[in-house]
Amino acid sequence: MQQQLVQAIKNKKLSHAYLFEGNNKQALKDEAIHFASSIICGDNETCRLRIEERNHSDYLLLETDEATIKKEMIEDVLHRMHQKPIEGIYKVYIIVDFDKVTTQGENSILKFLEEPPKNTIAILLTTAPNEILPTIHSRCQHILVRHDHDITLSLSGEVPVPILMTLAKLSMSEEEAKTWFNEKNFAEIRTQVVKWLQTLLNGDMMGLINITSLQLLLDDRASQQIVIDMVQLFLQDMLYMQINKQTVSSFPDYEANLRSLSQKFSVEQTVNMIDMTLKSKQKLLQYVNATLVYEQLAIRIVGEVKK
Repeated sequence: MQQQLVQAIKNKKLSHAYLFEGNNKQALKDEAIHFASSIICGDNETCRLRIEERNHSDYLLLETDEATIKKEMIEDVLHRMHQKPIEGIYKVYIIVDFDKVTTQGENSILKFLEEPPKNTIAILLTTAPNEILPTIHSRCQHILVRHDHDITLSLSGEVPVPILMTLAKLSMSEEEAKTWFNEKNFAEIRTQVVKWLQTLLNGDMMGLINITSLQLLLDDRASQQIVIDMVQLFLQDMLYMQINKQTVSSFPDYEANLRSLSQKFSVEQTVNMIDMTLKSKQKLLQYVNATLVYEQLAIRIVGEVKK
């Protein structure tokens, strides 16, 4: 289990909600179950075994093979979690593949995260953090879970680490990451995306002109989508600094700049800008003209900056 989680238990400074992110679902589950066991059971091995067997009244793990996690499933979890702990101090619930939760389900759990019951802890797992509402992100402690097959480990000798971390957060496989880096000019696209976004975050409408040079690097719909995803990751790094004061996970080579920006905006402004990227992504998926999508996003971000 990660040292920061061990210390949180030791110092009795547990958050009411954790968002575990990583590329491997099983690694996320293992880490989350270990964490839940440590919270509820301490060193009691009999208790830990009951957690593994899902036979403990203060513990719940929600996992489904269905394509989505429906509102009814979430509300059942929340109903059980609103009850007081029976056997110990804490109640802990884990939701696997939280990115599969429907919008209605996310809204239900959002109310719970805003006013959590005493001594109740949520552990949400995802391999696709970009699919989760920014308001959920802003109310969770973020934990990045790596494993032996993480591309940040397997490709560390082939791709520069900062670029590799961005590729990993885009949830790419090893082969996809190699292709993007070696054949699709990913490093230059990444640089231009950050340059464009920094211009916008300075409230400069020159960002509209910069769209033209950015578009020259994009030769297909996938590249156009990657731009929006990277904008979202950059803003998420900024949000993580604002709410957790932790180091960045997607753009480590821009940490100083991100730290400065995180102090310039409120959490609400950052969440609003992330929400704008999600709406832009939906428009691209609906085959709206990419240039128009970028222009609208630029105007809205500058508008938020100048509030």
